[in-house]
Amino acid sequence: MLDISSETGGSSFSETADDDEILCAACKHVITRARWRISRNGDHAHTVFNPAGVVFQILCFKEAPGSEATGGASGEFTWFRGYNWRIAVCGGCGQHLGWRFEGPDVFFGLIKPKLDEGKKP
Repeated sequence: MLDISSETGGSSFSETADDDEILCAACKHVITRARWRISRNGDHAHTVFNPAGVVFQILCFKEAPGSEATGGASGEFTWFRGYNWRIAVCGGCGQHLGWRFEGPDVFFGLIKPKLDEGKKP
């Protein structure tokens, strides 16, 4: 498991309670936690679209240690002013889960239908 103790005030990802785990809907790998929900531009949930017109419902989280950012950062067509984005994929199966936004801080915009808030099997 990934240890993020330096970023979460001492508790590691593997040592926290699993009652608020949010999983990859495809493989059930732990991606983030409900307690890491944050608001951006006034809300936790956003409906956005890309240049091709594909619509996404994304949820914002301050941490998503179960994901991996891929590719170089881009500021093109960003949904959050002042932030560049990178694709975020599941660390378990590689499924596209959303985006890692990098700017004054780092946060994740994860695609709601690609997440499962149920318990790990």
